[in-house]
Amino acid sequence: METEIIQGLPIVCRLMGPAFQAREEELQREVFSAVAETRELADGYALRFPGEAHWLATLAEFIRFERTCCPFLYFELHAEQQDGAFWLRLRGPEGAKEFIAELLGPLAATPAHSA
Repeated sequence: METEIIQGLPIVCRLMGPAFQAREEELQREVFSAVAETRELADGYALRFPGEAHWLATLAEFIRFERTCCPFLYFELHAEQQDGAFWLRLRGPEGAKEFIAELLGPLAATPAHSA
């Protein structure tokens, strides 16, 4: 199922307070260090994570934080069958892909990244 990306939201981060920012940065480090594969999409990136159950809660918390500070992003979390990988798709309107690439750093520069 394809979901339409909402256009018109400003591509800006709305971090709220030092505690929020510290936890978000901690989550970003944890999440981005565990990426097993990166795939470039037309409007963002898809990231593959291990299939261990704890990643579901970690990725859900990551999405919760990122939705608060970056409401222009669209998140899609997909779980493969059995204990297969989790895929997180980060997408957005025009200009968001560049924002996501900056957030991902080296992971975006090497879309064929595999751990």
